[in-house]
Amino acid sequence: MIIILITNLIYIPLGIALHVSQPYRVEGKPENVPLQCLFSSELRPEEMQVSLYRGLHGQQRICSAYVNLSKPYFATDGPVQCRGNISSGIVDMIISGLKGEDTDVYRCKVEVLYPPPYLRSFGNGTVVYIQENLNCPTAFMQSQSRISERSSVSDDVGPLPLLCAILIITSCIFMLQIMKIIWKWRDTGSMAPMATQKDSYRKF
Repeated sequence: MIIILITNLIYIPLGIALHVSQPYRVEGKPENVPLQCLFSSELRPEEMQVSLYRGLHGQQRICSAYVNLSKPYFATDGPVQCRGNISSGIVDMIISGLKGEDTDVYRCKVEVLYPPPYLRSFGNGTVVYIQENLNCPTAFMQSQSRISERSSVSDDVGPLPLLCAILIITSCIFMLQIMKIIWKWRDTGSMAPMATQKDSYRKF
């Protein structure tokens, strides 16, 4: 009896494997990044540990939660929070607290704690792209602000261009009048000697 039990304890783990797979790429916002980890096992786990690691080969653990499948919902605390649910070999997880600079490969780690044997496996990794909301203005907003600045400048200037145009026109008219007077003075000055010569001839 003892021999059979020892044999089962030795050979049962060799026939059982735990596989974890993940999608290649997901997108999300800092407060809502969905990630799904699929696991398959010949056992029906009752107690599990689900963890999330950053980097393809790194050991930086982002979050970790113990889950009793009688209450499959889990949630973690910390700078980065993970919450989700486990059902039918699927870990549906929502990650919040990531930033745009945290775009990287993330791997799921699934551990079967009970019933024995203890099994552990990492996923193949998912590229998680975080669409961060930027506070920088877009090109369209910049062009609109420039247009509004120009319009405000023109409004501040007021009728100054009109006054300049009136001044230029008035100056041109004044110069033309002066030139007319000069030409008239020249004409009258040249005609006066001729009239005096005619008068002198008449006197003869």
